Amino acid sequence: MRTHKLLLTIALLGSTRAAPAQSRRPLSSPDIDDIARLVMLEDHREFDSTDLSRILKSQHPEVRRRAAISIGRIANKAGYALLRAKPLDPDTAVAASEVFAAGQLKDSNTVAWFDSLLANKQLAPTVLSEAATALGKIKTARARDALARFLSTATEGPRTTQAIGEALYSIGRAPRGDLAPILRFVKSPDVMIRWHAAWALFRPRDPAALPVLLVMSGDISPYVRLWAVRALAKPQADSAGKTAEAESILLAALHDSDRRVRTEAIVAIGTYSDSAAVAAMSAAKNSADWWISSSADAGLARLNPPPPPPAGGRGAGRGPRPVPPPITRPLSEYKALVERWVVPDYNGAPRPTARWETDRGAIEIELYPGDAPLGVEEFVRIMESGTIVGTKFTRVVPDFVDQEETIPGAHRLRDEVSRRGLTRANLAWA
Repeated sequence: MRTHKLLLTIALLGSTRAAPAQSRRPLSSPDIDDIARLVMLEDHREFDSTDLSRILKSQHPEVRRRAAISIGRIANKAGYALLRAKPLDPDTAVAASEVFAAGQLKDSNTVAWFDSLLANKQLAPTVLSEAATALGKIKTARARDALARFLSTATEGPRTTQAIGEALYSIGRAPRGDLAPILRFVKSPDVMIRWHAAWALFRPRDPAALPVLLVMSGDISPYVRLWAVRALAKPQADSAGKTAEAESILLAALHDSDRRVRTEAIVAIGTYSDSAAVAAMSAAKNSADWWISSSADAGLARLNPPPPPPAGGRGAGRGPRPVPPPITRPLSEYKALVERWVVPDYNGAPRPTARWETDRGAIEIELYPGDAPLGVEEFVRIMESGTIVGTKFTRVVPDFVDQEETIPGAHRLRDEVSRRGLTRANLAWA
């Protein structure tokens, strides 16, 4: 696959976009101190059970919410006991954050709790959704059983639709099992649920799912079609005894009206080696659409792999990555960071934006300082230093990810996972 060298220039703009207007209880000075302590614990990955337990009992719901998120970010399994020391918080946002945090621990001992939450259809939709998402992070047979029970009995509606979508996404990440709970939703009127069902059938590469995916490749929604088409790779089609039918659908999908479907079709056809597949890839290699041409290049390269590099070549003698130095910033610096980024965002101040000028056009980026103060602080620092200018995207995978090379002078950061997740059009540190 050719390397995509996208040059960029980024300028930090003023705060131009307001956060949603909200009537919120103000953060007091002790509240800000507690949030600063939480950010420090996250950055140090320090599990201080005394402080975390105390802050989880704060009178302020925003502080309790952040304490729960901190437990998830620190990811010490002892945090589960802190989260379960009391019933779910009466504040819905805090309760959903508690479930999210428990999911971040990826502990099989939490499965029974998530199972019980999904059984209570009266819980807030966000809480049900986080429970379903959490089970997908554990990826055990027991977690799959819990998801299957929920999907076997759930009825689509305003309270459950989001959780059903997440449960389908999660069950696709679990070990193979009975397809019946997924098949209930392949004809859902909700496009989001249908494409999640297609993904759940595609992801485990179970040959038993292929006949259904062949049908779903003709769905009216391109979101459904692209996952169904992606599932028709030759190994799966061979295992299901559907090779000829799958290849025929892929060849037709090369002319689909949707670019993403065409891209997934050329990726899947790259697993076939007969004359029709090779001819299709050879023609696609000359496409003016880089997504298509680069995917065709990759498929043809798999058929004719290059020789292995000689001994002592690139990568030889490479040792382990050096361990970064311990983080030693004092609490006062974290408080300043919270006062600069977190408090204004909580109070509804306009969020900062950046304009990204590239040789493919401009992109405007909205930053979320309340969710990722460490990341926003670093982003602003490297924007103002100018070291990011001219860096390149050295890994671009069509319909998946664009990844930039290391930015000169950038610091290694702790991740700041949040309930926002990582979805299409989101920007994140690697």
